[in-house]
Amino acid sequence: MALCLTAPLAVAAPADWSGLFKSWEDGCNDSKALAAFTNSLSLIDVKANGQFYLTQDIDLPKKYRNQAAKNVSFHKIWDACEQHHFDQTRLALTGHYYGLPVVHYSQTFMLETAGVEYRRLLLNAPIEQARRVLAGKYRPRKHFNPVLEGHETLRAELLPVTINGKAQTVLECAYVFG
Repeated sequence: MALCLTAPLAVAAPADWSGLFKSWEDGCNDSKALAAFTNSLSLIDVKANGQFYLTQDIDLPKKYRNQAAKNVSFHKIWDACEQHHFDQTRLALTGHYYGLPVVHYSQTFMLETAGVEYRRLLLNAPIEQARRVLAGKYRPRKHFNPVLEGHETLRAELLPVTINGKAQTVLECAYVFG
């Protein structure tokens, strides 16, 4: 009788994205790691087909790399209320944020204005659950914005969304750039 021993397969545990986005708890601040990640997504050029870009050039801490999709997707969104086009870069993620399942991270730019950028983490949880789990986490921060020629208050916000009939929550930080 032959005995065959094999090593168990290493399966990555779902990532806890809470650490990477922790700086958002202090008025949408950026940590060094989060700034590197968001800046690298901002620098991505749309490939000729306009659809996908490999994530190999995205600056993401090592412990998160296997929990991000292999491709970044691009979306052009028309906002009828604002009468502007938004350009969105999206990266699907696996894991959780304070125990809430994560769907994707996105950066949305409204280029037809002074330069509004929305950074968002889509959570696969209804707003009531997200508010309960994340209660008291987000503090406002006063920030002088030269574009606005004055101070603004930055704070992460939880917003309800319905996608394909399913109630989900967006954790959003919005910035105005010149």
